[in-house]
Amino acid sequence: MKKQMSTLVTALLLTTTLGWQQPLMSITAAAKTKTTQTTKRVKKAAKSQSTHIKLQGASNARDLGGYINSKGQKIKAHRLIRSNSLSTLSKSDQKKLVKTYHVATDVDLRTVIEQQKSPDVKMKGVKLIKANVFKSFGAFPDFSKKNAGDKMMKKSYHDAITTAQGRKAYKSLFHQLLKNPKNKAVLWHCSAGKDRAGMGTVLVLSALNFNKKAIAKDYLKSNTYLVNTNKENLKRQEAGWKAQGKELTPTVIANFKAQNGVKMAYLNTMYKAINTKYGNMDNFLHKGLGLSNTQLKHLRSSYLTPAK
Repeated sequence: MKKQMSTLVTALLLTTTLGWQQPLMSITAAAKTKTTQTTKRVKKAAKSQSTHIKLQGASNARDLGGYINSKGQKIKAHRLIRSNSLSTLSKSDQKKLVKTYHVATDVDLRTVIEQQKSPDVKMKGVKLIKANVFKSFGAFPDFSKKNAGDKMMKKSYHDAITTAQGRKAYKSLFHQLLKNPKNKAVLWHCSAGKDRAGMGTVLVLSALNFNKKAIAKDYLKSNTYLVNTNKENLKRQEAGWKAQGKELTPTVIANFKAQNGVKMAYLNTMYKAINTKYGNMDNFLHKGLGLSNTQLKHLRSSYLTPAK
């Protein structure tokens, strides 16, 4: 009996050893592999940076070159530029955009009234494309009411996606991206470079296989680059409000700030509008903007480096 028990214990120990030793080694190896992959992703994420283009006449101009997508592909430098208004560019600004950043196409997403009031500076060799996301702005809401600014901004993000006018403008942007020469850059902009240009950038980055986290990081940078511009805007807004004989309350100021900045709530409104009408972003790119798989493949090969 003792011999049988001894044999049984030995068999159990042997079975246990044989049963767990290899998996433990596999788990260790897998853990090392996972750690290595995670480390690589972290390093790539740390290197994934755009370039703030310092201009005298535009505070929110950026080269998207340097961003790395989920597949490890990097946006090529001096190919994709987002910005705020180009109406006050200096001569040196123009030279920098054309000579250093190779801008060949300027896509103006503003309304006709904005374009007429503050036309883009004409840059030699740069083609101007007018692609109005909105035909015009409706009447402003009563900013003395709580959250009026937030509601107005969310509505604009919803309308940019759900209206034929908005989709037509972004189709125009992608059309220019598709026909852009390999050694040139397309620049798109609105007034502040944060909303209409911001949504355009969301669509471009989505088409280039960037995830929502990376897209949000770029989107929110407008709050950083527009700090000084927004301070000036706020002063003008407050002065204009007082000039109308209206009381400048904390609610009014909060609404002004909501209008001047970007928030994830605005971006999420855009995503919600897309998901509600099209199901997901891929469907929107195909059905909403009419992009074929061949065109998306062309965009990725044109603006992204090969995956490593």
